[in-house]
Amino acid sequence: MHGELFAILRGYSGLSSPNKLVFPPLIPPEELHDFFINKILLNQHLHRYPPSDQYQRRFWKWAIERLEAISPDENEDFELDPRIYEHYLGLLPSQSLGPSTTEYRSQKCGQGIAPEQKPPSQSYITHYWNPQPTNPDNVSSYLTATLLESRTTIESGTTGLRTWLASFVLSQYLIFHPELISSKRILDLGSGVGFLGIIIASLQHISKPGAVWLTDINDVVLARCRDNVSLPCNLSSCHPNVNYRILDWSASLEEDRLPALEFLLRDEIDPELVVGADTVFDPLLVPALIGTIKLALQPRGYLVSDSPKLALMALTMRKEETMAKFLDHAQSAGLLVVDLAFEFDRTPFLETVEGNKSDVRIFQIRLV
Repeated sequence: MHGELFAILRGYSGLSSPNKLVFPPLIPPEELHDFFINKILLNQHLHRYPPSDQYQRRFWKWAIERLEAISPDENEDFELDPRIYEHYLGLLPSQSLGPSTTEYRSQKCGQGIAPEQKPPSQSYITHYWNPQPTNPDNVSSYLTATLLESRTTIESGTTGLRTWLASFVLSQYLIFHPELISSKRILDLGSGVGFLGIIIASLQHISKPGAVWLTDINDVVLARCRDNVSLPCNLSSCHPNVNYRILDWSASLEEDRLPALEFLLRDEIDPELVVGADTVFDPLLVPALIGTIKLALQPRGYLVSDSPKLALMALTMRKEETMAKFLDHAQSAGLLVVDLAFEFDRTPFLETVEGNKSDVRIFQIRLV
């Protein structure tokens, strides 16, 4: 597939704003037409896990306008497949349809149509990612990570039903460093809808599976995480040892609940690597988070190990005071924190995510 067409496919699958997509000016009309029909409209994966109707309306309006703009003088035999029109019209609210399809086609696509305004609905979103980061131009080497997630900041009283920037950055870091997770026991704190879990479980399946523990305090979020990681289209669904647990960090600060948390973290899970993304957004949660990380990093039975446990936390800089509080509490708890440098300028996920990678920092944490 031509790289410019693959960029459109990735943008559509990842719900990129159509205004950010580039319509290739030099690709022959017949090839463009075949791409929109066979790679998007009739794509079996996107048919089973489709973007929301709201997004599809915007995308197909964009695509039709540009396909119709191809000069008829230079391409007299080029005609848009009626299936494209029919699909777009089927996405429109009933009150927005004109008297007939024929009359609609005689107008410029979308003129005079104002679909009803509603909050963004939940949507499947598919990210293309390459487990061979040294060969990003090889389209055939890309895998997909598909999730059902919210398109609003808060839904059902939680921010955990969508994927946030730090998850994409940490995922890309692990793609570049698969040795950090190969055959390891991994604990993910605040797993959300499961994007990081999908990448970790997929990378382990490619190399050597260990055990993956995905945790969250919200049972609705954790159920969505399980559903997404288990989607048969995701390689993570083939991992033989993915576990899900409700985990309340505040138990690390409460004497009566501490023993149960210690047993879970040190005896049942016994992680070799602890990961977390965008976990420091509320300063009130920092002490509990640090307490949980410290417990998870304790060696089982307090035995000395040649390979000490590590944590990798990807945190988005929103307020300097909150980040400073996290670092201060970590130091006070006897944790050594190292700010890691990135080896990559971008990730394939950032094409479909708002935010600046430079706002995210990855910290390596271990016991002093």
